[in-house]
Amino acid sequence: MDPLSVSALVTLLSKIFDGTTGKVGEQLWDDLTSVVRRVFGRRSTSVEAAKRLGERPGDPDSMRALAEALIADSARDPQGAAQIRHWVARAERALAPDESVRGTVSGTVQARDVHGDITF
Repeated sequence: MDPLSVSALVTLLSKIFDGTTGKVGEQLWDDLTSVVRRVFGRRSTSVEAAKRLGERPGDPDSMRALAEALIADSARDPQGAAQIRHWVARAERALAPDESVRGTVSGTVQARDVHGDITF
């Protein structure tokens, strides 16, 4: 799926504003608004939509309006689209669940397909 679809952006924005991402979500939001201002200019549709969403965090209509504005501005500016895609990739990595396994082991250790270090 193209990371610059309206539905993908709305899903990502929903994760940022659902209250479970804490400081990571706040940082991602700050990063997005910074990228949007820098790439599309202060008077773009995306900047205005981001401002509205910032005033109404988590509002579904505001999230959709921002996603649609990002798509429209990106369609007019390929370099801007690349910057938004880069932000989306970073945001998805930052919000991905931590799949590492941690715990205390005593006795015998048996493992298969270990990718990374094991420290005792």
